[in-house]
Amino acid sequence: MSRQFQVVIDCHDPDRMAAFWSAALGYRVDPVPDGYDNWMEYQIGQGYAENERVRFAAVHNPQGPERLCFLGVPESKTVKNRLHLDIQATLPDDSPARNIERVDTLVAELRRLGGTAQRTGRERGQYFVTMTDVEGNEFCVH
Repeated sequence: MSRQFQVVIDCHDPDRMAAFWSAALGYRVDPVPDGYDNWMEYQIGQGYAENERVRFAAVHNPQGPERLCFLGVPESKTVKNRLHLDIQATLPDDSPARNIERVDTLVAELRRLGGTAQRTGRERGQYFVTMTDVEGNEFCVH
């Protein structure tokens, strides 16, 4: 039996990360339940003990079960990721020129949102850009 999962990313600012990654992936930010202004207020309203409350935000695929959760932590990122996301910006039937155009268009949008392009490469016939998100986590746009 296969199992669903979510990817959890430690960060300083869960809301900023959720905004960035929802735009990067075309996902939706998980809404706070009605009657609450934010997730911390919700946790307090649900009676979570103070030591069980966490700062977080999440985004989900509106057509599927995929979900990224951003968990607020005090420490900063200090080393290269051991795991990273690859965002597929291209379509299977795109020409090589159209692949480059689609990748570069998404990279430009993500740079406007605070991402940083690190390097451009070609590997196994693919054009890609390695980037970092708003908190320095590496990912690639193919």
